[in-house]
Amino acid sequence: MPQNRNDPPQPPPVMTWGKALPVLVVAGIFDLMGLFFNMFWFFGPALAAVWCTVKATDVAGAVGTYVGGALCATVATVGGSLAVGPLETFGIIMAMAVGLAGWLVVGLLLLIFNGRIFKENALWFAASLLIDEMPIIGSLPALTGVTWKMYHTQIKTEKAAFAKWQKEQADVQLQKRQRQAAQLMQAQAMQQEATNDATFNQIQAANDEKYNNEGIPENLRKAA
Repeated sequence: MPQNRNDPPQPPPVMTWGKALPVLVVAGIFDLMGLFFNMFWFFGPALAAVWCTVKATDVAGAVGTYVGGALCATVATVGGSLAVGPLETFGIIMAMAVGLAGWLVVGLLLLIFNGRIFKENALWFAASLLIDEMPIIGSLPALTGVTWKMYHTQIKTEKAAFAKWQKEQADVQLQKRQRQAAQLMQAQAMQQEATNDATFNQIQAANDEKYNNEGIPENLRKAA
């Protein structure tokens, strides 16, 4: 809806950390997934050992927890050592896919709900994709860190703009009150001047009447 010229100016929008938190959580989830796949050569066998232990417990009960757990851990360690190359390759590919997906999801959320964040941070967001797509280096929480940096810059900039707007509005209100006070004083001065003129005219009329009456002879006044 267009703003009426008589309406007070609207304050500039201000981002807060409370509003930024949901997007930061999403970025953190994707970064954790990326870390998981970048370290899949370690987490893959570990998860396999856990899964194997759970199944052994279901089959053999409490005894299976100790015996099956030890056996599963041994098998997972040996298997992981032998398959470290394929696991690492698979993890890198999946980490790159997760990094791209996270970048697209977070970017879409920012575009929909907070497009103004890209005014000063577009290059930073592009850099986060490059970091996420690099093997090993992609383990770093680049998406979360860059998103946090973008929000930090935006919040700082918008708070400063809001403070400037508040000062400008305070100055406008002060000038408005000063103009109103000057107009009121001018109106009072004009009213006082008009009152003084009316009083002077009344006094002058009374003096004229008295002078005229005193200048007429007594016999003529009686005759009149």
